[in-house]
Formats: sequence, structure tokens, C-alpha cells
Amino acid sequence: MMNLEIIKENSKAVYQVIHQAYSCTFNELQRLTRLSSTDLCLALAQLLRDSKIEQGKNDLGVYYQLAA
Repeated sequence: MMNLEIIKENSKAVYQVIHQAYSCTFNELQRLTRLSSTDLCLALAQLLRDSKIEQGKNDLGVYYQLAA
């Protein structure tokens, strides 16, 4: 089972990447953070729950960006 502290550390790393790139897809985030799919999903869920990022969809697929 994942430790909440690890999830929070991973979410900080994901937030920094999104902050620098403005908008990222799941695959881009996975490549840039080197997190496993599970770890990235948990980090994204934490950021979405905390209203720090938003999830959207366009013609290219699902993307993540900082919350307005």
C-alpha cells in the first residue's frame, strides 16, 4: 500500500512539471516524472482532490493543467 507521504512527494513533482509546461498529457507526465502508471495516477488524484490542477479533454486526448 502506498504511503500518503510518498503520494504527496510524487504530487509535488507532478505539479512542478505541469507548472513549467503549462499543460501535459498523461504520457508526457509519465515520461517527465518517470513515475509508474499507478504512482502517477495517485499523484494526479491527490492534485485534483486538492483543486491544484484541472483535467480537460481536447482533440489530442486528456490533459492536465494548473487550476485557474
